[in-house]
Amino acid sequence: MTKVELLCPAGSYEAFEAALYNGADAIFLAGELYGARANAANFTLEEMKKAVSLAHLYGVKVHVTLNTLIHDDELDQCRDYLKELEAMGVDAIIVQDLGIMTIIQHEFPSLTIHASTQMHVHNQMGIEQCKKWHIERCVVARETPLDEIAKMCQQGIEIEVFVQGAYCVSYSGECHMSRSIGHRSANRGECAQSCRLPYTLYRMADGKEEKVKTEGKYLLSMKDLNALSLIPKLIECGVSSFKIEGRMKRPEYVACMCRIYRKAIDSYYAGQPFHVNETVAEEMKKIFNRGFTSGYLDKQEGMAVMSTLRPNHQGVRIGRVVGFSGNKMSIALEKELHQHDGIRIVNEKEDQGFIVNYIYKNGKLVSSAVHETIELQRVKCKIGDIVMKTSDAKQLEELKKLPVRKIEVTIEARLKLHEPFSMVMHDGVHDVNIISEGRAEKALKTPLSRERIEAQLKKLGNTPFICSNINIDIDEGVTFPISELNECRRRACDELMQRRMAVKKEDVVKKPYDEIKVERTHQIRVSVASRQQYDIAKQYPCEIYVADSGLFEKLRNENSHVHRDYLRVMHHPYSQAGLIHDIGGLEKGDMASPYMNCMNAYSAYVLFQEGIKCISLSYECRDDDIERLVMDYQRLAHHPGNFEIEVYGRVENMVLENCLIKSQLHTDKHCQQCHKYQYYLKDQKNKSYRLVGDEECHLKVYHSDTFDKIDRLDDYRQKGITNFGIVLTFEDEHETENILKRLFSKM
Repeated sequence: MTKVELLCPAGSYEAFEAALYNGADAIFLAGELYGARANAANFTLEEMKKAVSLAHLYGVKVHVTLNTLIHDDELDQCRDYLKELEAMGVDAIIVQDLGIMTIIQHEFPSLTIHASTQMHVHNQMGIEQCKKWHIERCVVARETPLDEIAKMCQQGIEIEVFVQGAYCVSYSGECHMSRSIGHRSANRGECAQSCRLPYTLYRMADGKEEKVKTEGKYLLSMKDLNALSLIPKLIECGVSSFKIEGRMKRPEYVACMCRIYRKAIDSYYAGQPFHVNETVAEEMKKIFNRGFTSGYLDKQEGMAVMSTLRPNHQGVRIGRVVGFSGNKMSIALEKELHQHDGIRIVNEKEDQGFIVNYIYKNGKLVSSAVHETIELQRVKCKIGDIVMKTSDAKQLEELKKLPVRKIEVTIEARLKLHEPFSMVMHDGVHDVNIISEGRAEKALKTPLSRERIEAQLKKLGNTPFICSNINIDIDEGVTFPISELNECRRRACDELMQRRMAVKKEDVVKKPYDEIKVERTHQIRVSVASRQQYDIAKQYPCEIYVADSGLFEKLRNENSHVHRDYLRVMHHPYSQAGLIHDIGGLEKGDMASPYMNCMNAYSAYVLFQEGIKCISLSYECRDDDIERLVMDYQRLAHHPGNFEIEVYGRVENMVLENCLIKSQLHTDKHCQQCHKYQYYLKDQKNKSYRLVGDEECHLKVYHSDTFDKIDRLDDYRQKGITNFGIVLTFEDEHETENILKRLFSKM
């Protein structure tokens, strides 16, 4: 039985060391470019080389995240980066962009590819597609439950699952909220955490706007995933790797989580119970938590997965405010408090957080206290307010200490009269053979004992090795210089270290790019959301796409220009051709939507090679880049592509597994509230974001404004675009008529 991998995050070299020495089997990190956490410290190339060598010395793998979308004008720099990664021997590249995937496969075939969770693989069809592409591992969507994961693990590809850390409220790779609001793309590593901002929920009823009473104001903020109690079930599902999220977290966080999950995993394989008791839970909560949930793995939903009162670290409760005296406040402690701990006093209006510099007990300064009433410097609060510990100075100090990590070796030694001393050091993979220059001689006085040789060879001191077994074949009555024994031991250690850190060179053949032919079309796509919109659209020469399956079934037989617009989250098989939004639909789909994130010529190459007939370019594709993409694709495939630009619509900023409306109203699933009333969020700038669930109750958060590029059709034609899309959402018949009339007047 292959042991599950513990994969830990490193946003800095200090965090890397914390993961390494606390028991990680693999570590994921990013360079200064192309990682989905651009705001982490990340690694220079020199730091990364050093990290890879050190990790490999200890038998730990390094996975490098290249999980952002890439523009065509960045591809040459990206290739240079991949050359560096290949040369330093990284163990895997975590990829979102299909173009980067195919560049690696064709030009850097020695590199192993892992499909990032940003690739939006959330169903068995997506796993099959990754398998077809010979991707070694797939990081499945955080929304995937245990029973579905178990099925995926039977599909012949490694499955990696998040077990700890922050939850994105939207499906990863499918969130445009940060880009739409603040021009900071999550798919480019610049997420502004829009889901952690305050929002107000409203609905329209009988033409009147009503504010909906909610639990908290951080309506999109989720709790943190904590799957520690599910470790046995996940192992038994066949999961290959457990991933701890947290490249933005401090090294102490990495140390804490790595240490705890290491113990849980090792306990399982040793057949020993691992109890997630109050002590373990509190250690995890103190280091960082927004409230913990086993989440979608355990099919949790509603408010059980949400952290709507506060979007930040909550800490653990240690007491409450019980009184005031002058410039001091009295705290009745329920748990231990130390000088230099961080605390937060929870208040309905505004929390007060600070580091405890002075603790007073009975008027005297003390360094710590527990289960008693103490005094602290007064801050703005009231009697009864809860006191939370948000950082524990003793815990942090302990977590800064790096444990010793050793590699077990065995030693075979031989000392025969008139022969050189020889030894073999073995680590389970490598055999290092060392032969001395000098030879054993007959002892004139005290012969060299087996015990003395063993003692000298086991002196591995500051090396990363520890001897678990030694076998010595020695003639009686011989002697040999101790200094030469020590030198042989040093040589063995040095050579074994070098061999463990050596980059494996493979003779690989680069794969040429195929010639691809697709038919160029000149069509208008109109995606409709209602029968009324369809009745207007059918009067125009266009291809009509329908998302509602019931409406589609009614219309498909009466109009050959009606096509299926699939859901963005699919949990049942694709039945026919249509507009697809994820790679799981590539076997059936014939048109790729902007949510497929095609942003460069190479991602287009992959989609056309898979049988897509028309690609609607990503919303993240800049207008200035379109002409280059079209031309670069033609050079790559030796034939022109068939591309579309959406010129009117409203971006679905998020797609949520956990319905916000259902959570706040505590209704049953498929409550249809979002179709009975108009629900929407308002942000601090009073922008409105309409909320509508699809037929499977995945909630879509629409952007506040529509985009309108109809007047730019000629510009797009000059750039090589031959197809144009219109996406109708909430438009009535009059608005629909005006939009289509404007569009076709320019054809």
